[in-house]
Amino acid sequence: MTFLPLAVPAETRSVAAVALLVQSAVTPIARWAAGRFGDRYGSGRLLIPSVLVAAAGTAATAVLGSPVAVIAGMAVFGVGFGMAQNVTLAVMFDRVPESAFGRVSVLWNIAYDGGLGAGAVGFGLVVGGTGYPVAFAATAALLFAALVPAWRDQRKGSSL
Repeated sequence: MTFLPLAVPAETRSVAAVALLVQSAVTPIARWAAGRFGDRYGSGRLLIPSVLVAAAGTAATAVLGSPVAVIAGMAVFGVGFGMAQNVTLAVMFDRVPESAFGRVSVLWNIAYDGGLGAGAVGFGLVVGGTGYPVAFAATAALLFAALVPAWRDQRKGSSL
C-alpha cells in the first residue's frame, strides 16, 4: 500500500488512487463479514483463506503495467487484509482468559502497527535492488509462506 503510488507507471498515477480507494473500501467490509462468519462458525477457519486471498491480491498487484490488475489486486488484497485483521485478533482472544483481553489488545495493536512499519521498510529495501514488480511478487511469496505456520497450527487441533 505504501509504495503503490510510486510503483505504478507515471502516466497511470490515477490508477494508484483508485486502487487504494477500492482497497480502503473493501477492507472494513471484509473485516465485518469475517467477524460475522467467526461469530457463527469460529474465526480460526478464516485464517488460511485470509492469508491466501491477501497473497493472491499482492501477486496480482505485481502486474503494475495493467491498471485492471492493480485495481483488482488491491481489491482482493483488501478483502484478505480485512479478514486477517478480524481473524487474528479474534483467535488471540479465543486463546486467553477474559482477564488477559487487555494484554491481547495491546499486543495485537503493536504487532499490527509494527508489522505495517517493518513491512514498508523491508519492501523499500527490497525494491531498491529489484524494482517494484519483483518486490510485490516477493511480498506475495512471503505471504504464501505464512500459510505454513497457520496450517501447522490448525493441524495441531488448536482453537483455529
